Amino acid sequence: MVYKLMKIKKISYFIFAALAASMLSAEINLPRIFSDDMLIQRQKPVKIWGTADANAAVEVEFAGEKKSAKAGNDGKWSVLLDPLEASKEGRDMKFYENGKLSRTIKDVIVGEVWVLGGQSNMEMTYTWRNLKPEGNPDIRYFSNSAPSISETPQSDTTAGSQWKKADAKNAQSFSMVGYAFAQKLSKDLGVPVGLVYTARGGTRMETWIPFDAMDKSKYLKSRRAEYFEKLPEWKNGGYEKAAKAHKERMEQHKKAVAKAKAENKRPPTMPWKDKIAPRPQTPIVDLSSPAMYWNGKVAPLAGYTARGFLWYQGESNQNDSEALFVRQFRILVDAWRAAWGDNSMPWISVELASYGYGKDWGKVRAAQVLAAGSVDNSYIVCASDTGEKTDIHPADKGPISERLEKVAMRRVYDDSSVEDRSPVFAGATFNTGNAVVKFGAFSGKLVGKGEPRGFELKIDGKWIPAKSEIDSDSTVVVSAPNSHSIPEGVRYLWKSWAKPDAWLYTDGGLPAFGFEKENK
Repeated sequence: MVYKLMKIKKISYFIFAALAASMLSAEINLPRIFSDDMLIQRQKPVKIWGTADANAAVEVEFAGEKKSAKAGNDGKWSVLLDPLEASKEGRDMKFYENGKLSRTIKDVIVGEVWVLGGQSNMEMTYTWRNLKPEGNPDIRYFSNSAPSISETPQSDTTAGSQWKKADAKNAQSFSMVGYAFAQKLSKDLGVPVGLVYTARGGTRMETWIPFDAMDKSKYLKSRRAEYFEKLPEWKNGGYEKAAKAHKERMEQHKKAVAKAKAENKRPPTMPWKDKIAPRPQTPIVDLSSPAMYWNGKVAPLAGYTARGFLWYQGESNQNDSEALFVRQFRILVDAWRAAWGDNSMPWISVELASYGYGKDWGKVRAAQVLAAGSVDNSYIVCASDTGEKTDIHPADKGPISERLEKVAMRRVYDDSSVEDRSPVFAGATFNTGNAVVKFGAFSGKLVGKGEPRGFELKIDGKWIPAKSEIDSDSTVVVSAPNSHSIPEGVRYLWKSWAKPDAWLYTDGGLPAFGFEKENK
């Protein structure tokens, strides 16, 4: 009898332990984007997703409403919260599994959410310039700063990704462009602003495009094929070989630098591609590897309800043809919008700033303008009157942030009082000794700052500085006084280091885009 009781107690203990373990494991799992201090989008249905036990009943409770879902056989579930108005009040978001409280996210506020993408000029933080911005309690920032490349789309961002309140200390590590934009936007709208950061210095456009979108471009399709051709070899000793070669290369460079310094000579420089250490995940230089950063940094965030995208990229695609640049850009925008479930989601890009060592940046800027104009609800801000001659990263991001915010206020938030468009080349008429250039897509009138400059005419096959004079609210006469022939072309700010020659503005202070037009 005693034995039977002991056996029953033992069995009961194991049953209790199993039940307890089951209860502990039955916890709702959420991607890191859903965490304490997060900011969710106002005035739109808000998508919340995660995993739970297979077929579990899930409830999400926030701001007085509850939404229910049933997890699938794979444990995945999602709900849509009803649209909410902006609120600075930090509230809890609660998650229930099979009727029991499983998770609580604390201090959730509601406002405007913008997604930040691009390369190092979007990545650039205040710490790069040893600056200390003011904190702002109405701004939240999702930090997703790890390199995070992957062969396949990931369901979550890397460890360390989190929402941060914009106090003075935290804000130092925020994107300068993004934070300054958020500060101005929050002030003008009177609502909190959240920034979802996903950018990486040195990256090309194709690494931000998913594999399934690459069939739309012959070039992208070939890059994808190249990657998968090299992958087996890379996994079968290729990586180790490349890593060894990189180590030897770095050691040789280190010795060469030391020798040059000892001889009071200028140390040699190393091409940026040679500096990048190979990674096990990719056989191609990871900053240009197709889809790698999409998989690791964007896919985990895709669908997080937001108002729009801010994009600052193009330096690494400077060698692309205009046609290739435009095609890739269109595919990029379409892919991101599809992932967020909104094919008209606002997209605002930044033109390349001036830089003394850029390669044909006049052409890159023209491609950027053309690309932005080829996509509905896509805009671009002029930045050629900003920049540093010896630094690819403009120290002062203020003008760029202000222009981004102007576009958002006018085009996204329908504030008709805001002037947001820079003059764009709209045509030219060529006459003996001059060209009459018309600008469009802006309001107000053209004005010049200082002495006229920046315009060139093509005479006898050569580009020469030309005289320019504003002829009307939207036209400029560009002339070569000593020429008696019809110019073969006209252009403005067609150089990488264009900042000193920026002369033409709107009366509202927005610079005109550069252009080149051949007389054919």
